[in-house]
Formats: sequence, C-alpha cells, structure tokens
Amino acid sequence: MKTRVEVVVVVVVVALATLVMLLGHVRGLDGDLKLVNNGYEGVVVSISDHIQQEHCSHVIHGLKAVLRELSSQLWSATDGRASLREVTVTLPRAWRTSPSLTCSLFSPLMYSSWPTEGHIRVTAPHPGFGSRPWTQQSQGCGRQGDFIQVGGDFLRAAGNGSHAHAARLLLAEWAKFRWGVFDERGHAHDPLYPPTFRDPNTHQWAATGCADGAVRGRICDPSQPGCSFTPDLYTNNHLSASLLAFPHLPTVRLFCTDNTHTHVAPTKHNSLCGGRSAWQIIRQTQDFVGGRNAASSSNRNLEPVLMFVQQANPRYVFVIENTATMNLQRRWEYLRKAMRRVVVYDVPAGAQVGVVTFSSVALTVAPLTVVESQESDMRQRVGSSLPRNTSPNPETQKCILCGLQEALRLLNAKGRRGADGGTVIFITTGSGPTTHLDVDRMHHLVNQYHLRMNVVLYPLTERRGAAAAASHALHTLVEATGGSIFTVMDEGVGNDSKVKMMVALMDALLALVQQNAPASAPGAPVLVHNTAYPGGIASMSAGTFALDDSLGPDARFSIYYYDLNHVGNSIQLTAPSGHKIASVNIQEEDGDVNMIFINLEKAERGLWTYSVENCADSHQGLYVQVTAKQNSSAGLQARLWTSAGAQLINSSDPSTPVVVYAEVKAGVAPIINARVVAKIHRLGTNVTGSDYQPIFLHLWDNGVGDPDITQGDGVYSRYLPQLPGSPGRYLLSADVDYNNGLAVVAQGPPTRRRYKKPSLHLPFYHHHYHDTWNSEETCCGHSLPHVHTRRTPPFLRHLTSGVLEVMSPAPYRDLIPPSRVLDLRVEVNDTVHEISLRWTAPGDDWDTDRAHHYEAVVAPSWKKARAFQGDRLTGLPHPLPAGTIHTTSLHFTRYEELWYLSVRAVDEAGNMGGVGNIAALWVPRPPTTYEITTRTQPALTTSGNYTLTSELGSGHHPVGASEVRLEDLALIMGSLGGLVVVVAALVSYCYCYILKKRKQQQQQLQQQQKDDDDDDKMETGSSCNDSIAMVKAESLHVDDGGESHEPQEPMMKKPPPEETQSARPVPSVQSWSHNTHLPGYERPLSVHNETGEERLVAYQVDGAPLNTPFPDVTVTHYAPTASGNAGPGSSVYLPICTNEEPPLPCHCAIPGPDFTTYRTTATATTWDEPLTSHLFSRAHTAHTAALSTTVHHHLPQGDCRNVTQV
Repeated sequence: MKTRVEVVVVVVVVALATLVMLLGHVRGLDGDLKLVNNGYEGVVVSISDHIQQEHCSHVIHGLKAVLRELSSQLWSATDGRASLREVTVTLPRAWRTSPSLTCSLFSPLMYSSWPTEGHIRVTAPHPGFGSRPWTQQSQGCGRQGDFIQVGGDFLRAAGNGSHAHAARLLLAEWAKFRWGVFDERGHAHDPLYPPTFRDPNTHQWAATGCADGAVRGRICDPSQPGCSFTPDLYTNNHLSASLLAFPHLPTVRLFCTDNTHTHVAPTKHNSLCGGRSAWQIIRQTQDFVGGRNAASSSNRNLEPVLMFVQQANPRYVFVIENTATMNLQRRWEYLRKAMRRVVVYDVPAGAQVGVVTFSSVALTVAPLTVVESQESDMRQRVGSSLPRNTSPNPETQKCILCGLQEALRLLNAKGRRGADGGTVIFITTGSGPTTHLDVDRMHHLVNQYHLRMNVVLYPLTERRGAAAAASHALHTLVEATGGSIFTVMDEGVGNDSKVKMMVALMDALLALVQQNAPASAPGAPVLVHNTAYPGGIASMSAGTFALDDSLGPDARFSIYYYDLNHVGNSIQLTAPSGHKIASVNIQEEDGDVNMIFINLEKAERGLWTYSVENCADSHQGLYVQVTAKQNSSAGLQARLWTSAGAQLINSSDPSTPVVVYAEVKAGVAPIINARVVAKIHRLGTNVTGSDYQPIFLHLWDNGVGDPDITQGDGVYSRYLPQLPGSPGRYLLSADVDYNNGLAVVAQGPPTRRRYKKPSLHLPFYHHHYHDTWNSEETCCGHSLPHVHTRRTPPFLRHLTSGVLEVMSPAPYRDLIPPSRVLDLRVEVNDTVHEISLRWTAPGDDWDTDRAHHYEAVVAPSWKKARAFQGDRLTGLPHPLPAGTIHTTSLHFTRYEELWYLSVRAVDEAGNMGGVGNIAALWVPRPPTTYEITTRTQPALTTSGNYTLTSELGSGHHPVGASEVRLEDLALIMGSLGGLVVVVAALVSYCYCYILKKRKQQQQQLQQQQKDDDDDDKMETGSSCNDSIAMVKAESLHVDDGGESHEPQEPMMKKPPPEETQSARPVPSVQSWSHNTHLPGYERPLSVHNETGEERLVAYQVDGAPLNTPFPDVTVTHYAPTASGNAGPGSSVYLPICTNEEPPLPCHCAIPGPDFTTYRTTATATTWDEPLTSHLFSRAHTAHTAALSTTVHHHLPQGDCRNVTQV
C-alpha cells in the first residue's frame, strides 16, 4: 500500500513538474521559435475551424505520431544537431472542451488569447496540393518561410505503417520553412524548372534533381510537352539524398551536400540560392552559424512534449497617457471620441476590454470587461470611461512603467488564464523621459507574461519639413514582442486641431484590433473602404465600394466630420441592382464620435456607389469609411506586412532591402490577378505646410524570383522604393480589389469522389480511400498549380500595416542596383534554328523604373556563366519598364554543343544587378547537304525590342557581311530568283483571268437585256400573294426528270388575309448572321410539278442548263410597291400563287441573283448593304447597275400553287 502511494505521489510530482516546465518555457503563441541546445522550442501547430470535432481523435493521434517521427528524422538528417522539444497545439475555438470530448488529451488543456497562426497549420485541403504538406515561402534563400500547411486528411490517413512516410514529407517542408531552402526537383510544364535537363558531361537527358547516386525511374520523351520523370519506388534503395528532391523514397533521409549537389540542374533551389547546396545554406542559418548547436551523438529522448491550448477570445488593455500635454487644442477630445468608436463599433463580440490611464501614477478606469453585441450597454460604458478632463500633471512626470504594471494587474485579476497572451496598446506622446532602467524592467515583464506590445504615438509634434525625431523608448519593446507601432502627427491649427488627427487615431486603433484578433474568425472587423475628401474643392464627393459574401449581412457607411454643418443634406447610395437609397430617413448621427452613419442591413452583394454633399472648409475635410464584420473563415482574407517588421529602416544600405508583402486569399485558396496597390505616405507636413505626396506601388504576384518567389500563391510583393527627402515616418497602407473582374480564385477538382490508381508519392492515401488528385505535385515550381479557376465577385479591402520609421537619409549617390533576372528562359526553334530569350525586366532601383542597359554572357561551362565570364553579347534590347516581359532572339551556329547564358541589368550609375539563373543552350545540327564550317567562337545575333546590331564581346568584331560564305550567297540569290518567277506567273494568271471574266459578264448582260425585252411583251395578271422570295444557293432544285426533291418540312399554307393586306416590316439584313433564317421572314421553298406532264423549267441561272438544281428561295412577307418606275432601287418580289385557279398564267417572279440593293417604299425597311455572298454561292454575279428596270426571271406558266418548304 505504501509503495502504491509513493508511485502516485511520484506521478503527481512529475506531472506538476511537467506543467511548470511548460508554463515556464512555452511563449504563449508568440511565434518565438528558436533552437536551444539542439531542441526546437516554441513550435506552434494550429488546427483550424475547418476540421470538424468529430475527427479530433484521428487528427490528434496522427499529429502526435507524425511529430514524434519528425523529431527523430530531423535529428538524423542534421547529424544530431536539431530535434523537436516542445510543441504547442492550438485547438479550434469551435471545439467543445467537455470531459467527454477531450480527444484523448493527456495534458491539461489551457487557454490563450494569442491570435498568431501556427507554424504548421492543419486546415482544409489546398486547391493545388490537396492534403499534402506544402510551404508558403515569400522571402528568399536562407530566410524563414511563412508557414507549413497540412490537410486534415493527411493526419487522419496516417496509419502505423505510414508515419515515417508522412514525417519524411513534413521534414522536407520543415527545411523549406525554417532554413529557406527550396525544391530540388523539376516540374512538368514548368518553363523555368523543367523535369529534365542535359547532363554537361554526357550531353544526354537526365532527371532534374539532386541525389547521391543514379536515380532509376520512368521518363518520357523530353521534347514532348508535359513530360515528367517518375522515380521508381522500390529500385532506388541505394539512395539517401535528397529530401528536397525525392522525399517519397523510403531510404532518402539526408540533404544534398557540396559533394553530392548538382549545381547545374535547373531547380528552384539552384536558381534562388546561386547553385549552393542545401546543406551549405542550412549550416549558414541562425540555428547553426558560428558553431551553434553542434553535432551531438547523445542518444536522448527525441519525443517532443505537446501542450494543447484552446484559442480564446482576444483581450485588449488600452494604456492611455493622461497628462497636461493631452489638454492642448482638441487632443483629449479626439482621443475620447476615438476610444468610443473603437470600443462601441469595432471590437469583436466576445472580446475583453480594459482601460488604464497613467501620469505619475496609473489608474484603472474600466476593468477587463466582456463586450458582447454592438447594442450592449457594456460597450457604451467602457467606450465612454475616459475622464472628460485631463490630469494637470506635466508630461515630465509620467510613468510608463506604472501603466504597464497596472495593465498586468488587470489581466492577472481575471480568472485562471492570467496575463498570458494579452494585448497591451499604449497611447502616449512621442516625448518625455523614459530611463533605461524602466525599459529593462518592462522587457522583463513582457517576457515573463508573454505580452504583445503595441504603441500609438499620439500626437507626435515635429517642425515642418524636419527630419524624424529619435526612436521612442518603447520601440524596442514593440520589436521584441512582434507588435506594431503607429504614429499620429500633430495637425493643430492655432488653438484648434484638424479632424484628420481624430480619423488617423481611429484608423490606428482599428488596425491594432484587427492585427491582434484572429483575422479568419467570424465577427472580426473589416475595413472595406476608406477615403478622404478635402474640403473647399467640390460640392459633391462621390466614390464606390464593394461588398462580397465573405462579409456579414450588415455593413456600416460612415462619414466623419469636423463640424456637423460640413455634411450637406444630400447623401445618396446606389445599390448594385440600381436601387437608389435616399438616406434622409435612415441616416443616424453619433455626435460623440463626429459621425453620420447608415446601417445597411442585409446589404446587397456587389458594387455600390455613393455621393455626399461636401461643405467642409478648405483646411478640414470629410472622411468616408465602410466597415463590416467577417462572415466565416472560408471567406476573403487579406493582410499587409513588410520584411522589416517593426525594425528601423536604413534606406542608405543596399544590403538590407525592404520588401512589401500582401496576401490575398479566399480561405486557403489563393486569389490570382487581384489588384493590390500599396500607399506609402510620409506623415507630417513639408516646409510649405502642405502634406507630402504619397507614393503608390503596385504589388505583383508574377513569380520572377526577385522579390516575388512563386506565381499564383496569393502573395503579392515589391521592393520598397527609394523614399525621397529626409528621414521620417511613413504610413504603409494598401487597397485590394477584384481588378475589374480579372481576379480569379484557384480551384481544386470537383467535390465528388474520384478513385485513381495509387500514387507513388502518397500510397497510403489510396489505401485509406482518400482522393489522390495531384498528390504527385510538390511545392513549388515557378507557379502554384491548380485545377481550374473561378471569377471572384466584386470585393474591396483597405489594409493598414503600420508606420515605417526611416532613420537614415538617402545616400548622395545612387547605390541601389537593379534586381536580379531570375526567370531567364531559352527556347530553341529546331526548324529555323533560332533561340528565343525571354525574361522579366528589372528596374533601376530593384524593381522600380527601368534599368540603363543589359549585359549578357555565353560561356561553355556553368561556373563561367555564374562568374559572368565568357563572350559578351552586345546589341541586346533596351530595357523596358520594370515588370515588362522582354523577348529577343539569337542566331546560334555552334550546333550540338552545350553552352550557358546569363543576363544582368545595369543602372545609370553603373550599379550591376546580381547574377540570376543560368540558362542552358543547346542547338541541334540542321539537316544540310553541304559541310558546315564551325567557328572558334559562337556566332550570335540578336533581334527584339529596339533591335541593334549584335556582336560578340571580348574584342571580337561584329558579325557582318564579310563572314557570309559563297554557298550561302548562292543559296540566297537562287531563292530570290525563284521568288521573282513565281510572282510573275501569278501576275500573268490574274491578268488573264480578269479579262476572261469581263468578257463573260458582257455576254450575260446582253442576254439579260434580251430577256427583259421579251418580258415586256407579256401581260401579267394572277392571284399571287404579296410575298417576295430571295434566292439562296442551296436546297431548292428540280431533278433531271422533272421531279423535285421532297421537302423535310410540311407544306406552307396560304397566309391569312390580314397578312396579305398589310405590309410587315422587314428587319435590316445587317443584323442577320450568315447562317440565320428568321422565322416569319424567310422560308426555304421548292417548286413541285403535279401535272404529270413532262415540262421543262424555264428558269435559268446565268446560262446554266435547264436541269440545273434551283438555288434556295427564301420567302419574306412583304407588300409590293407600285412598279411604275422600276430601277436599280426598285422593289424585287416574287408573287406566290394562291390555291385558286388563276384566270391568267401565274408568273412567280424572283429577284435576279446579281442585285445589290433592296429598297421599299418610304414606310418600309431599306437594305443598303448587299446580302452575304453565301446566299448566292451558286449564281454568278451580273452587273445590273446599268439596267433601268427591275429584272424579273419567270418560272414556267401553269399551276404554281404548290410551294413547299424545304
């Protein structure tokens, strides 16, 4: 009994020790991932709301097994340098945590309000990779990626026999995510990273990849599009590398080293990392550089410790400076209004909000309170909790440390969760004393309680046009905790303040609420539209905004003003359906925030327009915003960030460029071809007191490699351009929209189940009845794969990242080089033996403006081309603006030899861009009957944009006419002579043909004139209907024996009397297509002979024999006009005989096949255009313009009542 008690005590002590260790080491969810003593700590795995709770046991079990195997394989792949030690798993907020639904969790379930997404995300299948792991990498070689995405089915399908396989796939993606290496295999249909290449030693086709031995597998004809290499799964057991090329092979467990790396292979890793091996890049990262985490041979426990945390609603504590400085002008009033706006209207439902003020001491003015719906009284109380008057204490006596300590006390006083994961938002001026001792103590508190610090400098006072002041002491806290910093400049006008200050403070607080709440969570605030309209310019201010299905049913249209009289009486909204909303009776006012707003309940989806009467003064303005709530996690999501984070920017150092990123997705699916325009606006005023002009930067998702890594992944990027002027603070924002209907969403296969053959890469998917579509695809080539796309509905988002602090002035001379050319591709036309070069133009400064000129070399080896040594090419095209596609051609006469080509750009100051990807060049020998004389150097000529005479560099003379051989000259002269003979023959033939046709036409004209003279002698009188017929060239005909073909449609009846007595308008022939028969206007006819007597048909077309088939006859109801002055413009019609016996022979006249004009009376329709030629394909055209009367061709006399549709 005593032994049993001792065992229980030991277990409890071990459990408590483990819990204490977890509480001491886990960093909330701050993403502070680091390798400590050969073990990774701070790894976060997040499970999204897409995973249903009914699958939680399978997902959790598979996750534990895969992570355990991943840690072991990571230890082996790094030679005992790294493993997983601590992993935090965040469960969805939608999962219930009752004891009966704990999903076999053996560790205590904790809560955290930290909103950061995990490093590994278990979510819905990706449209390009399904449930297979893939890594989103937005930065370059050696830089950490964004995240690893894994489908829930990947963990559910992992059985005991496939954990090693799943861990191997995940290990390859971990290397890309953590160490910034890339794929080492080729991809089908990829022009930059093809699946095969020519081996430089054998000149034979080889599989694109990296391995420590020969790879056996199946390969198709490399010259065929879509050809790919498939390594065999069971005959490559001799291979151990590389995980970045063949992670599905069971024996592969290492990365390629310098000894096994194939730097010539056209892989994404070689292109972006300059041909260096993956292991070389890994050894230079922060985990191992300088001998950190050296190799270890200890056989320790490699199983990671998992801690399960459920993400809770966010918690915000606003810490606000309350000193006498805030009482100047309207600063405190605007601060109270901004706090009320963000708490009452923007904070998501269910969040906890507290308010603390500080001067020399700190006070809690609103305890941590849960705010529910927007109509909740608690929102009103917390939002209005700030005192109406400020403290008289001077700014020099403020205690920022006191404010932080009070915020921690507020967070710790709320239940068992403590202060862990809370968000603290400081609102303070940019001046005042803060000692280094206070800063150090704040660092200690922030690290101890895992807080995220955010700062709003309000207001920041600077002289006009002056350089930015020194960085605030809180800046280091913001950078250390991954927070954001915003700045609101002082916009005072005498004793007054511009309303611009209030709106800027509102925008900063809204952006911080958005950044510290789960962006995909329903109810998160979304800023759809944000536009400023200056006063004193126009009487009406108009704009547009779009609402989409990812937003909640309601939206709010708001107008912010300085004075209520600045907003006129006219406010009009127009819905996408065209319905106009006069807002006089539905607009509301909130004077506590200087806002007039309209609640759009169950608003229509689509593009809205609005107009507002602007009566503001010239130094004020109106500010229009449209806000809504996030509808679901599967909807549109957008975010904006930079590679610098919260760090200070040194614009004079070209070695540390800053890249601006924006991510636009619909759930996990990327949105392609969206329009993303970043706005970089310097805060403050210039020396004249005017605002600085903003810089607009269009972000691209083109996958050129520098800076955008992968095309079609939904990540748009550009380099931060050179910022003119002195150092300062720049607000970074962006507008994202649907690009006038060009934006599309990447889609996967149909949702219905498709069973395929087992995949070689993921065989267990098939065994567990999971769809294997696209499972062979790995991430990522030049672009992300997808099955198809669908067009996005109209959408619009306004994003705010924060303030960029540029601390160094721009250099006196240009030091910024052009970006690299990383998408150079070579295509060889075997027929004409021309080489097409294609690349995206870099800029003058990175990817801005245009470069000065290009330099290119062609070398016999990859290393020489990499060192930019070889024969220089001149006459290259003049650089186009950055982002434009260059296309040029080369004529290469070194056949069946392997050469390598490289291109770089040079700006006007002589700064050279880095060496880009190396393109291989191979031209097959042409089939010739004479001997080809080779030269000692490759002969090249170029043609393309702004074509110049091309020549070889390195002192070689240009390729000119002196190098033309005698055989070539003879061949050219012979070709020209043959061409002249052919042209002469064609001219002679055409001349003779025209003379012959003119002679035939004259004979036909004489014959027609003779026929018309005979017709005038005949009397006309019949009971024919007032209908006409137009001749077509198809079905109506009579056989040789006098029998007509039987029609396929019923016989046409006599039209009703009302139709025969009134004219029916005829539509313009211009609106008829060449094969359209309009019902009621055209009916094909055939003429039948029922008499039994053999008669010859008297109708003849252009002298054809009498038994020639008739052309089509089309009946068009038409009232004939008087035929008193028939001429070229007279009506032509065919009277159709009635069923009654006519007293006189019926003459059913039809129009001549050569008429070009069809005119009626003044009340009828006129056809000025000739009928299309296919209507008369069987009738030769005759010249009737000279005729003074209408030409009538007669059918034979007799019974012509039987007119039948064909």
